[in-house]
Amino acid sequence: VRKKLTEENNQRYQTIADQIKQGNTDDAIISLKEILSSNPDDLVALSMSGSAYMRAGDEAEAFNCFEAAVKADPDSFSAHGDLAFAAMKCGQSDRAIIHFEKALEIKPDYYPAWNFIEALYFQKRDYAAAVNAVEKSESLDPMDEEYKEMQNALKNGYLENAEKMARSMIARHPGHPRGSFMLAHLASRAGAHEECTKILRYALQHHPANAMLRKTLIQNLERLGEFILAVDEAEGLVKLDSDYRNWVLLSKVYGHIGSYEKQLSAAEEAAKKIENNTKELGKVDLLRGHALKILGRRSESEQAYHDCIIRTPGNGAGWWGLADFKDYTFNQNDKLSMQKIIENKSHNPSQRCQAAFALAKAFESDNEFNESFSWYKKANNLRPNLNFNQKDHKKFCERIIDGFDSDTLKNQAEKQDNMPTPIFIIGMPRSGSTLIEQILSSHSQIEGTMELMTLPNLERKIIISGGQNFDKKYPESFRYFNEEQLADFGREYLNQTSVYRSDKPYFIDKLPPNFERVGLIHKILPNAIIIDARRHPMACGFSIYKQHFAGGHEYSYNLENIGYYYNSYLGVMDHFNDALNDRIFLMQYEENVRDTETMTRQLLDYIELDFEQACLEFYKNKRAVRTASSEQVRQPIYTKSISAWKKYERNLEPLKRT
Repeated sequence: VRKKLTEENNQRYQTIADQIKQGNTDDAIISLKEILSSNPDDLVALSMSGSAYMRAGDEAEAFNCFEAAVKADPDSFSAHGDLAFAAMKCGQSDRAIIHFEKALEIKPDYYPAWNFIEALYFQKRDYAAAVNAVEKSESLDPMDEEYKEMQNALKNGYLENAEKMARSMIARHPGHPRGSFMLAHLASRAGAHEECTKILRYALQHHPANAMLRKTLIQNLERLGEFILAVDEAEGLVKLDSDYRNWVLLSKVYGHIGSYEKQLSAAEEAAKKIENNTKELGKVDLLRGHALKILGRRSESEQAYHDCIIRTPGNGAGWWGLADFKDYTFNQNDKLSMQKIIENKSHNPSQRCQAAFALAKAFESDNEFNESFSWYKKANNLRPNLNFNQKDHKKFCERIIDGFDSDTLKNQAEKQDNMPTPIFIIGMPRSGSTLIEQILSSHSQIEGTMELMTLPNLERKIIISGGQNFDKKYPESFRYFNEEQLADFGREYLNQTSVYRSDKPYFIDKLPPNFERVGLIHKILPNAIIIDARRHPMACGFSIYKQHFAGGHEYSYNLENIGYYYNSYLGVMDHFNDALNDRIFLMQYEENVRDTETMTRQLLDYIELDFEQACLEFYKNKRAVRTASSEQVRQPIYTKSISAWKKYERNLEPLKRT
């Protein structure tokens, strides 16, 4: 009989639950009142009544029911959980925390409570408690076995299976951290970085204190060039978890937006957090060295690089940091130390590569040019992860030339009045672009910024938009955007660059590879000034070959590839010069260093600005400079670099031939 009554009760409760789910709350409430009239302390009926009233919009009566359940059984974790959940839904955070904590006191392995209380603690800025809740919920995750199965699917290359499992986990537990992380990883792996961002942001709505998700979001925002958003997230991350690695991440993203003082401060904070780990402290010393160099604090920068070398003996990046001053003097012991790193194959290839570049520069400074070139060649051969193909690059340049033909270039956004005017400095790297930037940024009307990734990242959005709206590939898709759409892209560029500049009427965007985007600039920013920084191909090519770039420029570690890339650059610029007449100002490096005043006056006339003497005293400008020429532009003009390549001429035959 008892069993039969239990089955009947369960069936009745299920019927009521279905009514609530379907929105038929009136009938559900009538049935529940009947149950409670004979048994006022029925916890199931009280809980379901609270849910029915919540669904009906009667919050006061709902709380009466949930409170009655707690009163009927103060030791019921589920009664406290129901009340806490309702309070959370109604924005009563303090009340929700009290009852979730009580539920967890009664039942420490109450998994849903740990999930919900994480977000509540985060809202109250009780980050330590929120992080503890993350750890507790992860240790209690009922989907742990599924997670392991999903990892195995990924490891064995069954990506579709891994995706299905991840989506299933998120469907049952919105924003499930491990499921979301896997889905985000798969999206990023496929190059769908925008989708990856959406997945992670959704997960963080439910699990805002999850450091793994937040760190992954920061890294993805960096890939998209959304550096301002990345900074916001990284600042939040160190509040959550003050681990030194998070401060290192914050330091790096500050560097992306040109906040070099903050970059340095974050690196110093990271150093404070490191205990008894000399190797990790050495890595932070390297960050400090870079930031101090950019800020023009040379002696402190040198000391930081020395600290890096002492603490991490196999770190070639510290040696390269010193060599990249261009005039640093190495002694014989320094050379031997660098050679040991290079010859030790157990060291990271990237570190061996940078040590070889530094050693080559040391021999060059001592006028031992044959020895120097042998080490430059070794350094370039050590460069890992290269991916430059001449045939592919030829097709890429042909697409630019064909896609931005005369007809396509005719259709432009309308010129915008009362908006800042960007000055684009384009060309090859090591072509004198930083010198031009330093001269112009010394003018009272021109803001110097940094090598901005804003235009390449906007180009990515335009490529996606063109594919979605016109089913065309870029740059062919560009001819289908109307004037208003082009103007919108131009305004987006100006909005995104606002963080890097003040209220001056002109600002500089110096990213040499933007020569590939002259057509884009012309169409969306008709007011823009375009300057082509050009240098003798042998001088430019050899200067590139001597430089270890932090990223990109994958053609730059082979002399033939450098020559091929230079010729391709000339082909693209010839096309735009023919198509756009006098739209682009050519600044020849050799003429600029031989007669700086004449070239500066011509350039300012082109921009339509009056000459200012400060432009010729650019080396007094204290602004931060991030490029490889940071030290050279802090001294007066010199001409010794014009013919430096001739000392190596017989070694540069592949470059000359190409």
